[in-house]
Amino acid sequence: MWPIRDINPTEKRPIITEVLIFTNFVFFIPIFLALYVYGDPVLYEELIYTLGLVPEDLLAGRKLYTIFTSMFTHADIFHIIGNMVFLHIFGDNVEDKMGRLAYLLFYFACGLGALALHITVCLFTGGLDVPVVGASGAISGVLGAYVVMFPKARILTAIIGYGYTTVAIRAEYYIGFWFVYQLIWALLSPFIGSMVAYWAHIGGFITGFVLGLLARYLLRPEVLRGAPGW
Repeated sequence: MWPIRDINPTEKRPIITEVLIFTNFVFFIPIFLALYVYGDPVLYEELIYTLGLVPEDLLAGRKLYTIFTSMFTHADIFHIIGNMVFLHIFGDNVEDKMGRLAYLLFYFACGLGALALHITVCLFTGGLDVPVVGASGAISGVLGAYVVMFPKARILTAIIGYGYTTVAIRAEYYIGFWFVYQLIWALLSPFIGSMVAYWAHIGGFITGFVLGLLARYLLRPEVLRGAPGW
């Protein structure tokens, strides 16, 4: 099931979401050159280890900048396209609801939550020397907030099997299925040796879900009316 778009119009242009997407593609330029133009695996690996977050480095207080660069670095063209499609579809509505500055802070908070759970799991299962890259954790948080704020919104979804069709699925079902899928693979990953940081997806989603609940409460009119300066 691949999302095409959501049936959920916004009131304002999603400038922050657009800037995040643009920044991700800018970061992908050297990866693209190393991987697809020069065909240089040594340069590619150097870029991944320089821009990606290696948990053992972070725990030792080294290369702290990778907390942020890792959120904009992607391993290949399929990785970045998949992530940016999800960010484009779900990010605009969450930004519209939260406001631009709050949404930007929320996005990075979800990325931090994703890294925190990923590193915690690595302490018990191994992989502290493996770099983690991608916006998936932060975008998972966007999905967490989206399902809190717009559970009944319809997600136009492509179903590909013996044929091709599109269906409109409620966000609570689509994102619920997505979360269960991520959780299953996260639990299986130690046994199958998966290189995908599924626990980062889980950590980002939980962070976004909780912050989305908080934002939904704070955005209630009766709460706003009691705020100073209302």
